[in-house]
Amino acid sequence: MSRDRFNILDILRVIGGLLFFNAILSYWFTSDTTWGYHGKYINWRFYKYKLLQNKFNLTLDELSNYDGVKNNQILLSINGSVYDVSSNWPVYGPKGTYHNLVAKDASRVFITGCFMKPDEYTYDLRGLDPEECESDIKKWQEYFNNHQKYWYVGDVELQYDDFENKEPPEPCEHMKFPGMQN
Repeated sequence: MSRDRFNILDILRVIGGLLFFNAILSYWFTSDTTWGYHGKYINWRFYKYKLLQNKFNLTLDELSNYDGVKNNQILLSINGSVYDVSSNWPVYGPKGTYHNLVAKDASRVFITGCFMKPDEYTYDLRGLDPEECESDIKKWQEYFNNHQKYWYVGDVELQYDDFENKEPPEPCEHMKFPGMQN
């Protein structure tokens, strides 16, 4: 019995064969089945978020649960924009260099670069140059939006009235991250 047309199963077989052949060639030339690409577009968590989850709208208390200890997901916030940085566990995870930046909005430290001052890990930008704040926050948000491993997942509601009766953090000598100019 012969067939005159392709059906959906035949199309899936051809696509599967092409993907398999592509993976074999990639491994042959690069010793990696993805031609050396390890970004968000081959990360199952990215597709799980895009297909199954709604955009997060968190409070600061809810955000504090996403530190890699209480929750397997690691979220970082800059001026209210929340990014999933779980794919870089060695850097942002519990023993990572930048673990102090996660599970909170630490906008101020992204601007000042003063990692050694615990009071800098806040979204209180009072006492800083507004133009510098706007410029640096925009650059950091672009960095996380365009990074191959990180993606935007929602927003956190910032409580600016918490700072009404408090003094802003003491000024520190700004130490910009590499590549960030004043």
